[in-house]
Amino acid sequence: MFMGGYPILSLDRIYLTPDRKNILFLDATRLDGSNNLVSRNNPNEPDNVERQLQKIAQSLPEKQIILADDVVFSGNVLKRIIAILQQYGVETLGIRSAIATQESYDYFNTNLPYGLKCGYLLGPNIIDQICERDFYFGIAQSGISIKKDGVIQKAPYFKPYGNPIKRASIPKEYEEYFSKGCIIRSLALWERIKNLTGKEILVKDLPEKINNTEEQKSVVKVLKKGLNYEKITNRNNGISR
Repeated sequence: MFMGGYPILSLDRIYLTPDRKNILFLDATRLDGSNNLVSRNNPNEPDNVERQLQKIAQSLPEKQIILADDVVFSGNVLKRIIAILQQYGVETLGIRSAIATQESYDYFNTNLPYGLKCGYLLGPNIIDQICERDFYFGIAQSGISIKKDGVIQKAPYFKPYGNPIKRASIPKEYEEYFSKGCIIRSLALWERIKNLTGKEILVKDLPEKINNTEEQKSVVKVLKKGLNYEKITNRNNGISR
């Protein structure tokens, strides 16, 4: 519990364990970098996050809450959540996070009664914050959620599945080389899993649908195809590694 006994609403279950009373959990992530929120577990239900927040609001006797997240970068996700909670009569008193940018720190400390407190405040010259899981193929909750052909999918932060320049601030000249490294690391992981389990893991068996893949193909074969794609792209661009 936070000071005064206010419940905490967390967007992360790694650092805080929900107990449905003092610590609540919101399953939400941004859709393709926009302010539209979708559920990680039920991404193709467009109103899932708002329904979660409505249910949470109804369960709060005092209609006041503290938000918690691992990283607050732009703060747009939290701003959207605060606005929705406000629609249901819930006041967000403050935010607690492990990491925050100076911009978000200043904004929330100006606009919330208890402000934003974090374990580490990023310096003014930081251009991005990244998480290692976003650079592995097929890991649960990795990459960004995108909508393609009417279906929500996950796009890892490397080619040919996602955009490392836009999503991870990778310089253009390193885009292909960086993507190749991510594919090689992912391939090593999934080949090891295949050897340990004795099973051919298919893309359709992964926790989330992956952009630019065939669901009936094995993960190892898809990654090898992705590696060939990267090699072909490099050759066409006159790049030799």
